[in-house]
Amino acid sequence: MQVSSASHVTASAPAAGQRLARLDRPLTAAAIAFGGWLVFVVARLTGWAHGQLSLFIASGTTYSQAALMFPRISHVKGKGYDGQFYYRFALDPVDWHLTAFGITIDHAYRYTRIGYSVAAWVLSGFGHGRVLPLVLVVVNLACVTAMAYLGAVLARESGRHALWGLLFAAYFGLVVSVGRDTSEPLADACLLAGLIVYRRGRYVGAALLFGYAVFTNEPVLVLPVALGLTRLWEMWRRRARPGLADLPWVLPGCGYVALQLIQRLVVHSATGGLGAVGGVADASANLTWPFTALVAGLDRDFHRMSWTHLGTYDYNLIEFFVLTAFLVAGLLVLRSTTAPLYERVAFAGFVLIEVVCASSQFWYSIFGEGRTYVDAYVMAVVLLLATPAGAAGGAVSAQRAHRVRALRSPGLPGPAVTNKHLAWLAALAVAALIVVARRRILFE
Repeated sequence: MQVSSASHVTASAPAAGQRLARLDRPLTAAAIAFGGWLVFVVARLTGWAHGQLSLFIASGTTYSQAALMFPRISHVKGKGYDGQFYYRFALDPVDWHLTAFGITIDHAYRYTRIGYSVAAWVLSGFGHGRVLPLVLVVVNLACVTAMAYLGAVLARESGRHALWGLLFAAYFGLVVSVGRDTSEPLADACLLAGLIVYRRGRYVGAALLFGYAVFTNEPVLVLPVALGLTRLWEMWRRRARPGLADLPWVLPGCGYVALQLIQRLVVHSATGGLGAVGGVADASANLTWPFTALVAGLDRDFHRMSWTHLGTYDYNLIEFFVLTAFLVAGLLVLRSTTAPLYERVAFAGFVLIEVVCASSQFWYSIFGEGRTYVDAYVMAVVLLLATPAGAAGGAVSAQRAHRVRALRSPGLPGPAVTNKHLAWLAALAVAALIVVARRRILFE
């Protein structure tokens, strides 16, 4: 019996290792992510949406006038959600009037966040309204799939298994992005692709990807700013010279400023008043003093939490604790990660801007599911994957990790991130994702 048992273990261990090795491909991670998110889309469509795909747009009666809209789409009561504005610009990205296609713009910064709308406009045959509801969903499905694929590439470059790339597509806030047609999946797919090509010295491609990410969701500008600050610091220390490597922060920065000026001139004329610079409107509406809204929002959630059932404010607390676990883990490995300095600075910047200084519009929200904190989460995962796994980490390929790390700044002594650590974080992320997805399958 002992001989049989030992031979079984000996035979099964290599077999399990071989099966795991066969899954060590970015395409496998992408396929799993696509399948999972497709299930969510179908479940939400057949559940809450009752087969009406245009309900994903969440066009509210406050800003959308059904009688003026063509083609007709389904509406929800009240203000609706951000998807209605992306849909409006997907019909015609250059129509910058205050009201167009029956939808009235609420904030000036909507005009400079249209990368997602432009992509849908092109893919729908230049604004073919009847297919736009489908195209908006398909673009986001493709982008969460791309996030898993690109995350798998980053994981392999750090010497880890490709399936860890699924962490990027497992953020619970993406449930709202995919379920309500918002721009975060496209912006973060461009962000991850830009990180990869910049690490490989393809600076023109990185500049275009970072630029389009900012054009899609302007908080991503934190990354080019972080890159610019680190490049200027290296120049001041005489460790670098101006060159093509500066294009990925100069081009998005200049493009952002130019777009703000165009928006200020064109929108002011077209709307007769809604002409505040988009960036200023964004900062005034979405930012506040550090921790002010965060502490007040958590205090409200704690006082209104339910002990008998999973209530509205309980979701907020679950999401906060899971997000905090990733952010704290990212902060703990800032010294030991082998990720380049600009990625570490970008992570700190995203935490400051998107989490610590986020206004009450986000921390008092009961329907946003933390989608606006996605960049901080994504950068935390980037740092964690790039942190040495330690002696017990069991990296997939030490030779591969060594080759990539030789191209980056070395990590300093500090906490290791083993596969067991990642597994605990992954369990938290998946649990929160399932809870939030179930909520949005059943409710608006």
